[in-house]
Amino acid sequence: MKILTNIIILFIFFSNLALSQETENSYIDYKSIKKNNANMRLGPGKRYEIIWNFTKANLPVKIIKKFDLWYKVEAPDGSIGWMKGELLAKQKTIIFKKNDKIYKKNNLGSNIIAHVDKNSILKVHYCKNQWCKVESNKYRIIGFVQKNNIWGAFISSSK
Repeated sequence: MKILTNIIILFIFFSNLALSQETENSYIDYKSIKKNNANMRLGPGKRYEIIWNFTKANLPVKIIKKFDLWYKVEAPDGSIGWMKGELLAKQKTIIFKKNDKIYKKNNLGSNIIAHVDKNSILKVHYCKNQWCKVESNKYRIIGFVQKNNIWGAFISSSK
């Protein structure tokens, strides 16, 4: 009976240890793809099959998990795979799910300063109260978009 009790205690201990290690490396954040021609793989290593090749830099990806130098990511279309950390930038970007507008201020009564096409990618400064402050270096525009039409950012209660 004592041996069985010890086995159960060891099992619980190692199960909790494994769970805590998994939790430490599991989180959700957003980054963007740093380079053109970035591969997403089936697992965390170059030995795993390439399942997707991203040919455009700056696409936002959701970070689901980290393992060593690899990140498990979700693309805007829902594809999930692993990417090496060196392929990802800390710069946060968003992608538009449908055609939308950029406003001068964070309210619908504000002036519209630009119209944006579906799948456009912009740099995001921050998101607060259902609005995100975004920037287009190409068109030299800084303004606000509603959160409900974009993918790639979290809403914060503070700036």
